[in-house]
Amino acid sequence: MESGNDMISSFYSMGVVSIKGWLIDSDADILIAGIKAPLTMKIEITHSWGKPLLHVLIKNDRLEVLSFQEKTLYTGVYSPEALSRFLPGLNLSQEMIWAILGSRPPVMSHDVVTPEPGRIALADENGREVETIYLPVTDKIPAKVSLPAQSLEISFSDIRGDNGIPYAGEIDLKGSKSMKDLELKISSMSMNSIIPDEIFTIEKPPSYKTINLDEPQGETGR
Repeated sequence: MESGNDMISSFYSMGVVSIKGWLIDSDADILIAGIKAPLTMKIEITHSWGKPLLHVLIKNDRLEVLSFQEKTLYTGVYSPEALSRFLPGLNLSQEMIWAILGSRPPVMSHDVVTPEPGRIALADENGREVETIYLPVTDKIPAKVSLPAQSLEISFSDIRGDNGIPYAGEIDLKGSKSMKDLELKISSMSMNSIIPDEIFTIEKPPSYKTINLDEPQGETGR
């Protein structure tokens, strides 16, 4: 099964993010940028009144998170667990994060495609279900996908398009196992445009401390 995500070499979007029980009780503005080769992503979350909250950079298998509330730069090797400390619900690989932040469904590697009424189940070489795609599929975007290993369901709605590429204007991530739900509403999206290199940097203010996420003291306390 083809995902269509190979049509995307870069994306740049703006919108609103909401994570229940996280940082603030209201929605926050979000800016997202990504390039596919080499896989690099930048997320900037800002309070609705303009105060920066969190900058996240995923680059060269590294993760950098600048927390303005904690006045701390966290750095370390990228892992789904490390990212989910700061963005609950995104306990996923870089490739899956790339698809979701680009407002499209991730399609995991699979050897077996099992069509069933109302859904398509994808299985690995051992027959274990790794992803379920729920129908209907509108403009190649499914209504919902389920990732059993991650205990996560992702819904896609408000389907739009840019440069002939469909994407979802609204993405909802709902997780079990006490994971916080995340809702992303896209106000603008640009696909396959040139993104300046300076976007993919993080500048730590001189007064901020640095914590290595690869060491035990890297725990954030969340």
